[in-house]
Amino acid sequence: MGLTRVRAKAGISAAAVLLSGAGLGLATATPAAAYAGYCNGQIDKTISNSGVHAKIPAYNGNVDCYMNKGAQSKAVSALQTTLNRCYGRSLDVDGIFGNATKNALIYAQGKENISADGGYGTQTRTNIKWAYQYSGGTGQWSCFDW
Repeated sequence: MGLTRVRAKAGISAAAVLLSGAGLGLATATPAAAYAGYCNGQIDKTISNSGVHAKIPAYNGNVDCYMNKGAQSKAVSALQTTLNRCYGRSLDVDGIFGNATKNALIYAQGKENISADGGYGTQTRTNIKWAYQYSGGTGQWSCFDW
């Protein structure tokens, strides 16, 4: 390796260290990069012309969001309702993602044979069953795949 190449590599490394120290580190791809953001609300998902609908966690209307322990929002309430109705958990639907919600989510993830890490994201959304309610005045609940 020539001296010029060694100097170039050293210069790049030094620049990365300086940028990092200034809070301007080099961007790296992370799994969260595919998400719109931290789930902060919910959307109403309806099965076409059936009168059956579910509340699904979302970030500003986009269902490609993530959340984990410490989250507090309507998105958490939507998840808690599903964990209670479809997985037999007994969570307070309080919108707070604490230890009980994390453990209930780990249970549901295990039932669906997906990564049981207690975090909510696209894999969990697309693989767990969701609590759908009939709106025709009956108020009955059923669980359906995404």
